[in-house]
Amino acid sequence: MNWKIFWSTFLLGTFKFLFSGIPGAKLGVPFWQVTIASSIGAIFSAFIFFFASEKLMAYQQKRKALKVSKGIQKPKRNFTWKKKFLVKIKRTFGILGITCLAPLLLSIPLGSIVCAKFYGANKFTYPLIALWICVNSFLLNLLWYGLL
Repeated sequence: MNWKIFWSTFLLGTFKFLFSGIPGAKLGVPFWQVTIASSIGAIFSAFIFFFASEKLMAYQQKRKALKVSKGIQKPKRNFTWKKKFLVKIKRTFGILGITCLAPLLLSIPLGSIVCAKFYGANKFTYPLIALWICVNSFLLNLLWYGLL
């Protein structure tokens, strides 16, 4: 086992999950090692950001309210195309769609925060995130090993 590749894949999996399998595929590291390393890195990052998201969102709201009250920042419009897209995914696919697509398409930290915002009270949300991370890691690494 090459520990440098393992840790680089682990660290890439924490933030750039979509591309975490490329170094291992290019260097000929066994498929299962890269899949496990990227999955563990992504699950680790999702754990931290999912359970810290409540504090992060409260801090962000306080900070924004302070800026608006001081006149530094104007209140922004509430509905952007990103928010509309996420609400459309939530309404169309529900908890399975958000837990599968948000960490994959946005990033692990941002996707975990979005999942916590929409479904933080549901006790199955984090286990679903972890499950979909493992499935997505397997499928993405199949893709990278097939292409490279």
